[in-house]
Amino acid sequence: MRTRLISLTVAACLAAAVTATVQAEEYVYGSWVGPNNPVLAKGIVPYFQAVEKDTGGSLKWKILAGGQLFGGPPTLAGIRDRIADAGGPVIPAFTRKELRAANVVYDLVNASESSVAMAGAVAETFHLDCPQCKQDFAKNNTLFIANYATTRFNILCRDPIKSLADAKGRKMRVVGALGRFIKSVGAVPVGGSPAAAVEALQRGSMDCIVGPIEWLQGFGLWDITKHVLDAPLAIQPTPSSMVINRDVWKKLSKAERAALIKQGPGLVVGVTVRGYMAEDLAVRAEAAKRGVTITEASAEVRKALAGHKVKEPKIIAESAKKEGVKDPEAIIKAHLANVEKWEKIHAKIGDDPDAFAKALWDEVFSKLDPEKM
Repeated sequence: MRTRLISLTVAACLAAAVTATVQAEEYVYGSWVGPNNPVLAKGIVPYFQAVEKDTGGSLKWKILAGGQLFGGPPTLAGIRDRIADAGGPVIPAFTRKELRAANVVYDLVNASESSVAMAGAVAETFHLDCPQCKQDFAKNNTLFIANYATTRFNILCRDPIKSLADAKGRKMRVVGALGRFIKSVGAVPVGGSPAAAVEALQRGSMDCIVGPIEWLQGFGLWDITKHVLDAPLAIQPTPSSMVINRDVWKKLSKAERAALIKQGPGLVVGVTVRGYMAEDLAVRAEAAKRGVTITEASAEVRKALAGHKVKEPKIIAESAKKEGVKDPEAIIKAHLANVEKWEKIHAKIGDDPDAFAKALWDEVFSKLDPEKM
């Protein structure tokens, strides 16, 4: 009788375990970029796979890509209102009023020419050195987990562009602080999402798009923008690849929250190094075969950029104050110190993805307490 009782108890436990696994809730991640975009293909997909493995299958995610749930600008609101449980990329420049402090960091796009340094610095600033950034996300019922960095922004145009003089009068898609530089050289900055800009380029109502050269592939621009001015205009390091609804976060178990943080470094590295940096090299190698002309930035262009960079911190601080950010100078000071720190780290580790992930864990993510976020 005792043996039978033990057997029944074991069977009941196994049945309960199976039932729990079957009933594990599947959460939804929404994105406005396509499934082959580096954010999803090299970042989110392997990230969720690692999280599911860490949690023994208790935390599963379904990805709805290509704007099925919301476009770029409404992404933060879509996560806030739980149209999706989590999502990305969240671009601060698309939501300047909601993410005012984060936009102080976003606007410092000229702080470094290293994607690794910029991604590491933003992760540290957002998580450890910018309480206002955290508050901005919290006011929108969201929690920031991980960012990434693109490679440097270039000018991708329909017609030849080899100098600053060639930029005059051209309509260029650009967002954030970089618009000031584009305007200063006589071009016409136009806002909006990359997807909208692609449509405008196809119609002929837009001349150029300012962004990573990877966009030739990522947004299918091979046959539209045949001319690239290869200038280190900016690096976009603040887009958030993983922002989660706070109600969802609170609902997760301690182990599930820990897993999302533990795998954060891999997400940053996946999009930045294995995604954008790797694809940047691949696109450059393919460009000539596709009939795309790449012109390296002249001394004139670099001199203009250097002059622009020096003026930016003061302009950014003044603009942030008008938008209601308290003491933006402190955010700028902390972030620029982090950029300097991560440039030194990058000099030591190079572009090694595993070394970068370890540095992110040691310097940032290991210092986070999932229970207090």
